[in-house]
Amino acid sequence: MGLIACPFSFNEYKRIWNSGGLNEDHESVANLIGNNPLMHETLIMQGHALAVMDVKTMRYPLILGDVEKVCGWSTEYFYEAGVEGYISKCPDRDFLGLEETSKLINSYVATLNKKQVKQFRVIYDYQMKGKDGRIRRICEESIALKTNNEGHITYFMAYVSDITHFKRAGKQHMHLTGGNTSRFFEINNETNTVAELTLLTKREQEIAKLLGEGFNSYEIAEKLFISVNTVNTHRQNMLKKFNLVDATELMNLLRIYRMI
Repeated sequence: MGLIACPFSFNEYKRIWNSGGLNEDHESVANLIGNNPLMHETLIMQGHALAVMDVKTMRYPLILGDVEKVCGWSTEYFYEAGVEGYISKCPDRDFLGLEETSKLINSYVATLNKKQVKQFRVIYDYQMKGKDGRIRRICEESIALKTNNEGHITYFMAYVSDITHFKRAGKQHMHLTGGNTSRFFEINNETNTVAELTLLTKREQEIAKLLGEGFNSYEIAEKLFISVNTVNTHRQNMLKKFNLVDATELMNLLRIYRMI
């Protein structure tokens, strides 16, 4: 467990991402997914949003979907303000987590080969204060949209949704995948600490998947040819691993971070 550095600095955020040394074309990248009205309409119907981030300029060449519903600010604002403007709308207590998240992402990506970088995915959450004053909890799922010849990520594509009603305040989480191992972290906003959590075992994944499909412990025991006590022990172990209180909270976490 480590102590998160303070205070948050956008210049440090840019330094972590090593922005400024890349040379890419906004228009060509935006055209990769921008000329698709169906995608925009689908995102609006779902109440979700999508954005492309240029690592060099820390700006958004493309934003789609219902941004104002998810984040509380207009698409026009984010086009003008860029990533710095986006981050500035997060409460102070989440700044530390965002900076630590950036460091962890960067260190994880550094371990990936060129093929793995293309499969890289990070899912994490943070709070954002909208223009209406309401605090929303946002889940962001990002993938590498484009890489350069050296295998460095030049553009991220981020999918964002409002998970306010599915996750308690006070903690942020992050799930990193694409490499030889996946990693899952918890950031405690009360203590300003970060800890890596143990991922589910294969058996726990099987049980969690069945729980998510609506089966109870007795039915799961029959399906997996194990005792009910064993099922319940695994259920308790999963709650302890993620510091959760009940099965509903567990299912929400596992679904949000795509672990089942």
